[in-house]
Amino acid sequence: MAQVLKEEVRNTILENARKEFSDVGFENASMRSIAAKSKMTVGNLYRYFKSKDDLNETIVSPTYKLIDELVARLTGGKLRLGDSGEVLNVSPEDLGGMLQGLSSGLVDIYKDHRIEINILMMGSKLNKELTAWVSSAIADLISASYKIDKSNPVVKTLSICYADAIFGGMKTILKNAQQYDETLKKTVSIYLNSYLMMLQHDVLDSLTKEA
Repeated sequence: MAQVLKEEVRNTILENARKEFSDVGFENASMRSIAAKSKMTVGNLYRYFKSKDDLNETIVSPTYKLIDELVARLTGGKLRLGDSGEVLNVSPEDLGGMLQGLSSGLVDIYKDHRIEINILMMGSKLNKELTAWVSSAIADLISASYKIDKSNPVVKTLSICYADAIFGGMKTILKNAQQYDETLKKTVSIYLNSYLMMLQHDVLDSLTKEA
């Protein structure tokens, strides 16, 4: 007779997986270790979750959805996480306002979902997809707002670098935060806007002159 999957056991696995991913990172996390902490065999663990990616996605998906809803709200539904959607064609001033809203919204989400966002910023498949989406969104933004071909190799390379740097910096800022208040929102806002300033005053000026 087939065994019945139990909600209590499933919740125990998720709790131990959160701790494992948070403590050692996604790449170093072990299904064997999670199974041991959950007091079960690895085979039994795989009855509940088919892979480490599946387990990770189950943990972070609700938080991912909150960030997706935030991005969609700030862009009038033009951008959704993981979906190319419409190209966001906005002025630098409008983009600055969106970044302000993004900073505030991310801190509010982080306040209640610290572990999930920290995991989301680590090296899982979902994280890599999100980083690739941010890189593509930056390239689209440059192309639409400054009339520069996004196939330009400089644009492509810099978009990837900006996406990686933004994730790295955000991870450091959030993990070292002592309080989740207006000061943290200001810090995140300054950080995100620093990349906008680099695009406007340095890189984009040079690329526009070349075009």
